[in-house]
Amino acid sequence: MTDYDFFPTEKADSYRNDDREVIKKGVSIMNRIESAPVQAGSDRMVITSKIPIKDADGNVIGLASISRQIEHIGETSGSVTQFTEMLTFMRENYGEPIVTKDLAKISGMSISQFERRFRKAFGTSPRQYLLRLRVNEAARALTETDETVASIAQDCGFHDHAHMCRSFRSIMNKSPSAFRRGRMP
Repeated sequence: MTDYDFFPTEKADSYRNDDREVIKKGVSIMNRIESAPVQAGSDRMVITSKIPIKDADGNVIGLASISRQIEHIGETSGSVTQFTEMLTFMRENYGEPIVTKDLAKISGMSISQFERRFRKAFGTSPRQYLLRLRVNEAARALTETDETVASIAQDCGFHDHAHMCRSFRSIMNKSPSAFRRGRMP
């Protein structure tokens, strides 16, 4: 079986491209944060690592890959469990303005401590995590509703339609309209 048997085409294409790059270049992808597949109906994020497997001569002969749901990662990844309440807050309020100061307060830390520990735990900034969360929700809305892109942008907490389009394209490698067209029967 392949990625296409388990995931939407867009996700499977992305996973396959990552696999090819790891095999071609022999360079690992480590601890990249990305949204869980849209069809899974999840607003959760995963940390993905892909590592080339080499033979005795150093030739890449395959790869090993693991994706772990962020909320299920223990202390060894940099105290992710400290952030449980804050992550829940982000998932429940992604459509509203969210400022780092409030996230730090929920986590019981100063802003600088929060940003430093968040980056250590998740390998990305709180702002980037929130952006990916918003893009994931926008992708779900594009596939499950007939709402306009502008309306989805507003509901998902983007400043405007253009901000959503830029963010969506940078993460999903497609415009929201192209993503929607690709998902329709």
